[in-house]
Amino acid sequence: MKKQTYHHGDLKQELIYNGLLLLNIEGFEGFSLRKVASMCGVSHNAPYKHFKDKHALINEIINEVWKEFNLALLKVTKLYPDKPKLQVVEMGKAYVRFMVENPECFKLMFLSDNTRTIRIEDDRFYSENDNAFEIFKDCSERYFREINLNKNLYTQKTLTMWSMVHGIAILISKKSIEYKGDYLALVERMIITSII
Repeated sequence: MKKQTYHHGDLKQELIYNGLLLLNIEGFEGFSLRKVASMCGVSHNAPYKHFKDKHALINEIINEVWKEFNLALLKVTKLYPDKPKLQVVEMGKAYVRFMVENPECFKLMFLSDNTRTIRIEDDRFYSENDNAFEIFKDCSERYFREINLNKNLYTQKTLTMWSMVHGIAILISKKSIEYKGDYLALVERMIITSII
């Protein structure tokens, strides 16, 4: 999420951006509209023009972060509609890029109590529609069909690929891997050598 410069009409986005920063610093317990207003340099009543209470702002922040992430993944699938393997590789890179370039989003999405759960029952995934994992799963399954992978392996392979990309994102964003070159080129090589 890119910071918006506040001027007339941009206060809502400024509240969302600064609210995200505050959530990562203070957590849900220490979050208040008054604090966000102070960060934006506006009166403590100004946020109420856009949000009825702090819970409404928190929900908007969470929805905005996940929407941006989903769009980052969807964008690459649309670039390569007939090339499932390339979609998988580019989606993995987009995933890592988003986490590295948006550490405040990464922290809220995966290092807080606000994670979106993926359930597995009877070797099948159950998750919300239109979320990042569904986009990733659908893309992976297109690739699996192209390489004629046994359908019984779809769940394990999808989960393995998701976990690998997520792990790479954590290692790079937390600087656990020190790499002097283009980190996305490294990510691409790791994904290519790891998929079927």
